[in-house]
Amino acid sequence: MADAGYYRDPTISRDTVVFVCEDDLWTVHAAGGIARRLTANPGTVATPALSPDGATLAFVGRDEGSDEVYVMPAAGGPARRLTYLGAQTWVTGWSPDGASIIFASNTAQPFVRQFQLYAISPDGGDPALLPTGPASSISYGPDGAMVIGRNTTDLARWKRYRGGLTGELWVDAEGDNQWRKLVQLGGNLALPLWVGDRVYFVSDHEGIGNLYSCTPAGADLRRHTHHTAYYVRHPATDGRRIVYHAGADLYLFDPATGAVGQIAIEFYSPQAQRKRRFVDSDRYLQAYSPHPQGDSLAVATRGKIFTLGNWEGAVVQHGDSERARYRLATWLHDGKRLVVVSDAGGEDTLEIHSPDAGLAPERLEGLDIGRPVDIVAAPKQDQLALANHRNELLLVDLTTRSARVLDSSRHAWIHGVAWSPDGQWIASSSAGPRPARPGPSPGRCCAIVIRRSIPAANICTLCRIASSTRSTTACTSTSGFPGAGGPSS
Repeated sequence: MADAGYYRDPTISRDTVVFVCEDDLWTVHAAGGIARRLTANPGTVATPALSPDGATLAFVGRDEGSDEVYVMPAAGGPARRLTYLGAQTWVTGWSPDGASIIFASNTAQPFVRQFQLYAISPDGGDPALLPTGPASSISYGPDGAMVIGRNTTDLARWKRYRGGLTGELWVDAEGDNQWRKLVQLGGNLALPLWVGDRVYFVSDHEGIGNLYSCTPAGADLRRHTHHTAYYVRHPATDGRRIVYHAGADLYLFDPATGAVGQIAIEFYSPQAQRKRRFVDSDRYLQAYSPHPQGDSLAVATRGKIFTLGNWEGAVVQHGDSERARYRLATWLHDGKRLVVVSDAGGEDTLEIHSPDAGLAPERLEGLDIGRPVDIVAAPKQDQLALANHRNELLLVDLTTRSARVLDSSRHAWIHGVAWSPDGQWIASSSAGPRPARPGPSPGRCCAIVIRRSIPAANICTLCRIASSTRSTTACTSTSGFPGAGGPSS
């Protein structure tokens, strides 16, 4: 039975379609059928373009690092590298006579989003800058006519954008180097294709990106596709028909008849990227927590959690091995349980795991903990000090399943969280405001990093106290506050 792939970046010449799937190039008949793999490159590939005669295939490859233009026989075979630009690059097509590959690149540009068009021979040589000015795509019409896209991009990656970088289409309808805007629709436009006596393009001015066309004069706007779930993406043409992808599938549009049909692909792949593989866990180590008795470790690596003895015993995996990602594994004070952050339910949630991997974890649903960035377990009781992405420090009580905010910062995450040995105090560090001018400023903390010590049962900060007393020293004291049985400052 054939598997389904995610097909993208198609190109067409006569009855041959080439597309990208699994970061390699594949070919299939335009009427559908069994797809055949053309490449098995170490790097990813993108934006293939078949030559007008269908014999040669140009594409962007990343085998040696940066985006570069490569060329190979369309039937298969080794590829040759043509460019050495070290810049963001994509192939836009071929010249009408098949003598040059046309590509867009931001090489030698002061801004990363500023692209220009170049031509290079499939036999190699230096790229030649085309006299179109800033442009990211081009299509040729009769008698030297051209249409280019400026600011154009894959509209599905910037849905319904209406800002100053919306795509524009410019046309030289007579081939006399007199350029003007093709059409203005109040939406984002991209990827113009000159087929026959009309210019086809993608627009999302009606909500979803679909294929439209108009005359070279910008009149007689027509809509040709009616996708409602996915944008039309990366259309390409051989001058007769247009191929594109929407969602994970390829479609073929015939301007002569107006017919649109999905290309039925039989896709057989070993799916090597999905096979089991063994990696060095220390390269992906995310967190570790020594056992309170010091005889074992809890480790989080590649989104999974494990416990293991320091010198002997088996390594035990905890939690769901496939459908959840775990972070910040931490032993609780009794050394019999682990607390972790899990996204098994879609949002980060605390879970308590037993070293017995056969027992179901206890999930603490309903706690508003944000996205935790640090967890430190109390040394004497079932409590956690938790710092999150909202620059908050929370006290989480695992017994009552409650959480409350102890402290917060307007400037950065709270870090350096530590409990006192008796479990009655929490110390942490956070960024504070910088003085407006040298010297102390009334009502303002004088330190960028503020050391704080907060009773577990009290909400108070040194920063607030120092401001109220118009302190002229940096807030770096670690003295205590009244409450929770601690000494008074």
